[in-house]
Amino acid sequence: MSRRLFILTGDHSADQHAANVVRYLKAADPATEISAVGGDALKSAGAHIFEDHSHMGQVGAGAIFSAFYHYQLGHRIVRYLEEFKPNAVLLIDYGGFNLKMAQALKKRGHRVFYFIPPQIWASRPGRIQQIKRYVDHVFCIFPFEEALYQRYEVPVTYVGHPLTGELPTPVDRTLFCGQHGLDPDSKIVAVFPGSRKMEIHYLLRPILEAVPLIAQTLPEQNLQFVIAQPNSLDDNYFSEKLEQALQGLNKNDLVIRVVKNQHHALQSVADVAVVKSGTATLEMSLYKTPMIVLYKGHWLPAMIARKVMCLPCWGLPNILVDPENPMIQELLQEDVTPQKITEALLPLFDSHSLAYQKAMAGFDKIAEKIPFNGKSATETVAHELLKLLSG
Repeated sequence: MSRRLFILTGDHSADQHAANVVRYLKAADPATEISAVGGDALKSAGAHIFEDHSHMGQVGAGAIFSAFYHYQLGHRIVRYLEEFKPNAVLLIDYGGFNLKMAQALKKRGHRVFYFIPPQIWASRPGRIQQIKRYVDHVFCIFPFEEALYQRYEVPVTYVGHPLTGELPTPVDRTLFCGQHGLDPDSKIVAVFPGSRKMEIHYLLRPILEAVPLIAQTLPEQNLQFVIAQPNSLDDNYFSEKLEQALQGLNKNDLVIRVVKNQHHALQSVADVAVVKSGTATLEMSLYKTPMIVLYKGHWLPAMIARKVMCLPCWGLPNILVDPENPMIQELLQEDVTPQKITEALLPLFDSHSLAYQKAMAGFDKIAEKIPFNGKSATETVAHELLKLLSG
């Protein structure tokens, strides 16, 4: 009888990681049946998509308004698994929803595994009791997490961070510039406004309002601004939001490009970057690209998030290196203004500035904290899953 696995993801990043796990599983045991809540990556890897997760990745007020959808989805998953009868369920990231599902599924007798567990060391540490009660095994991605889970007697395997084994190598700058009408000898400012509609809504306009200010301050640099269009958003939707954000701005003599499906390539060639808080900040750190980090959303969830955070900063690079002495500047909520974005970004154009040197030193520390051991995290997860399922 073939093994059956159900995978639950909530966004594009988790979809990619899950797809890699599935490929390794299928290579080791082609008969494994996999069904999932996921997206195009999981589908391409050979998983049956029970539900597309495009409605799940909401932030800010969108997360509040989508609560009913998540409630319904949870009930549909429970009913579906009564028929599918998986040997195990693999949860990936998306802690708010997945921890609730872990409880519901465990109570119904399912084995529950968790890859990329919630960052209990950064906020709401009490969640480790939920994990201990409802999760059979954790696949953690940071070395220090393993000791934390062991302290609470939670079965755990440190598998490494998926980015260290799967992040593409830097692209050729001249080739990239040739493909997108850019000058390889002029500075490239990368803009990563987020991958969700609410992030675009709150961040795109203030970032673009800062563009003329930055360019006017450094006219000799001939700056080129390149916006990363999220793969998760429809072209028409993004184009409409971009036009709205550009309305009224003086775009004379400014170079502004939009690229899609070039997320990592842009990260690797950029000289400096403006990045929405999230996974992209860690990716940028591994490429050693200086950046500032932004977060802005609906005031209510932001207020709640500030109250539950255990640490004084939000950006993952700062949390990993030294939360009390941030290596990169963060602008949160009311501080996300064109003027403050400009003031924070300008020092990063000078390789002798304190901000630049501090960022570079921090990047070296991050590389030490999440080393690559020769096997990707997703391959290790697949290998460990097969052992646990066989057992």
